[in-house]
Amino acid sequence: MANEYTQNLKCDYLDKKATLKGEVERQLIHLFTGITLILLVRAAGDMALTLLLFLLAFYVTISIAIILDKLPLPLSTFLCRWGRPSKQTIPFKGTILLLCGITFSYILFPEEIVYASIAIVAFGDSVATAAGVLAGRHKLPYSGEKTVEGTVSGIIAAFLAALFFVTPLQAFIGAAGGMLLESVIGLQTIREFNSQMIFKFFFNDNFLIPLFSGLLMFIIGLSNT
Repeated sequence: MANEYTQNLKCDYLDKKATLKGEVERQLIHLFTGITLILLVRAAGDMALTLLLFLLAFYVTISIAIILDKLPLPLSTFLCRWGRPSKQTIPFKGTILLLCGITFSYILFPEEIVYASIAIVAFGDSVATAAGVLAGRHKLPYSGEKTVEGTVSGIIAAFLAALFFVTPLQAFIGAAGGMLLESVIGLQTIREFNSQMIFKFFFNDNFLIPLFSGLLMFIIGLSNT
């Protein structure tokens, strides 16, 4: 299905990965999405899990509709405008995985850790990517794409954002762990359905950071009780 989608270019937009404007726009949307999710989850109260599942189902439905060419072309083009077609052949993959990660985090951890984990992936990932594009000069020794400047900036931004919800130690450990994880994970390209598709799909920072950072902060919280 995804291969068919790529070949037919049902999302007819330019890959802006190489352009500074396109990358900054993507990260601003990522940041805005994270902030919005924090506000929505807090406002939903006991209905937060239901809300997250509804949003997940909504984005999965829209993604499938785009792949199957069930939406008007102008609408599909607009919705996919900030994607990376050379690397992401599934529309809204990042948002879907972010919602999956947040949903599992909400089930597993206390609310303050959920909010902190969303803040870490939203602020840390966005700032790390933007700083890497804008000021990245020194590549990490284990990554051909990520930079020292981007990772350090991401840790600082994630730490400051997480401080609104958890203790300084939890915020630092969660931020450092999340951004180091982000630095070793690349975007996964899915070209066809095979035995590795599920693994490749979920091996993504948007899904793993909320869970990994949340687990680290949860462990630190237990050790301090």
